[in-house]
Amino acid sequence: MAIIRAGAWLAVLAATAWVWTSRPTPADPFEGLDVVRDVAYRDVDGRPLRLDLLLPPETSDAPRPLLVAIHGGSWIGGSRRDYAPQFADLVRGGLAVAVIDYRLARPGAPSWPGALEDVETAIDWLMARADRFRLDPERVALLGTSAGGLLAARAGRKDRRIAAVVCLSTPFDLAGLAAFRRLGHEPVDVFLGVSPTDAPDLASAASPIAHVAVGGPATLLIHGDDDLWVSVEQARGMQERLKAAGGLHWLVVLPGSRHGFELKVGSPHPRDLAPEVRRFLDAAWAEPGRTSRDRPVMASRRIRDIAS
Repeated sequence: MAIIRAGAWLAVLAATAWVWTSRPTPADPFEGLDVVRDVAYRDVDGRPLRLDLLLPPETSDAPRPLLVAIHGGSWIGGSRRDYAPQFADLVRGGLAVAVIDYRLARPGAPSWPGALEDVETAIDWLMARADRFRLDPERVALLGTSAGGLLAARAGRKDRRIAAVVCLSTPFDLAGLAAFRRLGHEPVDVFLGVSPTDAPDLASAASPIAHVAVGGPATLLIHGDDDLWVSVEQARGMQERLKAAGGLHWLVVLPGSRHGFELKVGSPHPRDLAPEVRRFLDAAWAEPGRTSRDRPVMASRRIRDIAS
């Protein structure tokens, strides 16, 4: 039985690894950029967690907005190295992008809430060196895909330094996610260390949808409507909570797109999401009072639901 369980776990891990490593990347996507690699921002049980900081070409002494990018992989796989190349165009456009690793879960070794603490520690590390890297502490955002999107959404709700959050292919309700997939070996169980059915309070603590409140960060949700791994209904459910709380939030639905797309979406409908992400971030940072340290209640509600 142990051999069968191990085999099933390895199959899930292999499938996750394929999703996040099967995309070709240019030989040098970072040409012309200043890349600070392999920075150890935290030590966990004797193992360093690292980030890569992508900095735009020097054009002025003005501080640069910061985007912290968090990879996906079902909380059990993925890496910053595979995730980073897609952000090169945003960096060329003037953003500093920190692409971080965080602790991953294994059977018997859950990573909640440790993975969230890793994200928070990475932000602390970056903010402590804002002057050194010319980062603007008033313009900080998080972006994550899938499992990384959940961590971005949760960190954005906890940390008032975060003015905006971008979530791609993201689960927001872990109990609903597990019920939708009905897997025999569910990564959510590995992430939490227990099934959401057996520990609903723990699942709720990790689920961003349970923590939406007035005055939260501006939020951009991007999801494919043919996602069979994380249903688009997860994004729609989050949108409904955001409507009730008010503030700036956009929902972008990608027709025909499946799980795990990057900013340059391929089939079935090619689309470059980087300009849309930048427009959203600029809109969030431009709102009166919407800085990372002073986030007042936003009285108006503004929603964008783009289906094509």
